[in-house]
Amino acid sequence: MLKIVSIFCFASLISACGGGSSSNDASSNVDAPDSMAGESIRHVIQAGSGLYATTGIFVAAISATDNTYVATGDNVNVGDSAGTYTYSRNGSVGDVTYVDSIISTGAECEYNFSTVNSGSFSCTAAEINSSQNGTFTLL
Repeated sequence: MLKIVSIFCFASLISACGGGSSSNDASSNVDAPDSMAGESIRHVIQAGSGLYATTGIFVAAISATDNTYVATGDNVNVGDSAGTYTYSRNGSVGDVTYVDSIISTGAECEYNFSTVNSGSFSCTAAEINSSQNGTFTLL
């Protein structure tokens, strides 16, 4: 059985979603992008709990024209998903709130950029007591 990965509140791309506070990583001199519109984000999951996969890979394709995303899982540990998102940034941290259309809940995701196109992510979906973290790359 595939674990559900609700990235966008994408709940992540994937706990950087809506309204959560984030801390700025002082060790990074790289700013998060002003927008995630049009980006494809490859996630490599290193840990997960609750309904989220504990391992696996998925790519979140963020629309360039509206606030939607489509997540394509590896179909081994991670299933496909879609929904809406909001994005904000604070220095090297990009915060995304994903709202998943399959399980109708949100996730707050934090993307910590260590280079201009990669870093680590951490997502939390408090409503379903689930979390996930790993690394990401902008494709």
